[in-house]
Amino acid sequence: MAMRQRLGRRCQKLEVENINEIVISQRQARRFLIARQRYRANNSPFIGIDGVREAVDYLGAVQVDPINPFARNHDQVLFSRVAEYSPVLLDSMLYQQRAGFEYYCNALCVLPMVEYPYFANHMREVQAEYRMTPEVAAAAQVILAKLHSEGALMAREIQSGQRAAAWWDGGIAQSKVEKVALDVLHFTGQVMIESRQAGQRRYDLPERLVPEAHFRQEIGAAECQEFMMDKFLRAYGLSQSTHYYFGWGRTPKKDAKAQLHRFVEQGRALAVNIEGVKRRYYCHFDHVPQLLADEGLPEGAEAVFVAPLDNLLWDRDRLLDFFAFHYRWEVYTPATKRTYGYYVLPILYGENFVGRIELRAWREQNALEIVKLWLDDSRLEVQAAIWRTASDIARRLGLELTDGKGWLKC
Repeated sequence: MAMRQRLGRRCQKLEVENINEIVISQRQARRFLIARQRYRANNSPFIGIDGVREAVDYLGAVQVDPINPFARNHDQVLFSRVAEYSPVLLDSMLYQQRAGFEYYCNALCVLPMVEYPYFANHMREVQAEYRMTPEVAAAAQVILAKLHSEGALMAREIQSGQRAAAWWDGGIAQSKVEKVALDVLHFTGQVMIESRQAGQRRYDLPERLVPEAHFRQEIGAAECQEFMMDKFLRAYGLSQSTHYYFGWGRTPKKDAKAQLHRFVEQGRALAVNIEGVKRRYYCHFDHVPQLLADEGLPEGAEAVFVAPLDNLLWDRDRLLDFFAFHYRWEVYTPATKRTYGYYVLPILYGENFVGRIELRAWREQNALEIVKLWLDDSRLEVQAAIWRTASDIARRLGLELTDGKGWLKC
């Protein structure tokens, strides 16, 4: 009864199966998920350097990826949400203001610095369990000694000539042992990324980078697990308990699901059934009013080129369930097996995906090229919106937009 009373009149518009469960339409789910993203196309409130910090806090995590056909994934994510965004703003937020840090959440992500104590708990658990190979352990000791005595460093500043197998090497010892050791030290929380120079990571000790109040704060395992579940539900908006990253913690999936059900019983989360969808989703209770409001998106919305690892795309099953849209990032797919292309972005217009686009920056020629375009909705208004978005990206990059193959007919 408590859940029904807290939801109030909004429940009258919906079929309520019990006090912990509601049914909504696919359109409601789409509108809610898109509105939660706060894209600039839908009147995002984020502006400038303060907006970068606020966007990271709001989103919970921004996934980092170095591939740069025209812009890196994390820059694309923030560009689509923060007015006046440029990569130097994120660098300033991370490496000067120290308002964020990079660690593993939904893969490697930018995270709010205030959450460091919770992730530090995870780091300590990983460190206690992780077993380095002898050559990596030896390199790690050399690195830690140099960090203590000399300060921040990059892998290239240590040259032993030895090789080791990194997780990305497929079992073959072909990476510099120092690079492998730094990656392990970062994963286990013994070092942090101090800055990046020309795409290369520079590392230092956490006690030099994390504000003392956060560094000294200790969080218990149970509190940490509860925080991670809460953070996951907030960040995903609508999430399924079978998702690979479910819960964002190290808790076994069985225990994480039990924790989710406790959230439901406590009124902190709500089970959501979507009409025509077999999978069951869950919503944080704080988001339920927005979910039930079923408000349309602003009219005249611009097109959004959604980054391959954008928060909206974290759950590809959800894209199929709510948008009937299949997306696969084919950057690691052999060229002969790709359906579309190397680095293809979904195009969102209003509350629907209307196609895909591949962009490539040719900086020597001062050009941003529309390499290819696939449209499911070819209306002139859609094409005009795509042209405006591509032109805006080109302007931000200081390049000229080119459509030499005439993909757009607007």
